[in-house]
Amino acid sequence: MDTKDMNKINESDSDTGSMQALLQELVKNSKKRLFYSRVAAFTAIAAALVLIICLVVIVPSAVSTLTQANDILIQASDTIELADTAIEEVTQMSRSITNMSNNMDSFIVENSESVQQIMKKFDAIDFEGLNSAIKDLGDVVEPFANFFGKFK
Repeated sequence: MDTKDMNKINESDSDTGSMQALLQELVKNSKKRLFYSRVAAFTAIAAALVLIICLVVIVPSAVSTLTQANDILIQASDTIELADTAIEEVTQMSRSITNMSNNMDSFIVENSESVQQIMKKFDAIDFEGLNSAIKDLGDVVEPFANFFGKFK
């Protein structure tokens, strides 16, 4: 065998050794990748499970809370409508009271003028003369009463 042939064999042996080293390193790297892929997969599964559990726990309570909030808002809206209606009625009542007081004022003014006229006429009456006229009438009617009283 020739040195050339020996060199070729040595080269082929060294190529085979370096190939084996490369293959071993590839296997080692593949194992690391497989391990980290499994860790990532388990982490993703755990995160998905946690998310599903949170959704199962949180969504019903959130829906319940939203339903209660909606009911409260409906009640608040009804209360506001009732308050608006009450305010409108109070405003109408206030206007009616104002109109009534204006009417009472005009009624009092009109009647005070009539009462003043009546009082003036009442003051003009001579009560002493009226009393004496009544007494005189009584004196005149008394003998007739006695006369007609005898026929009973």
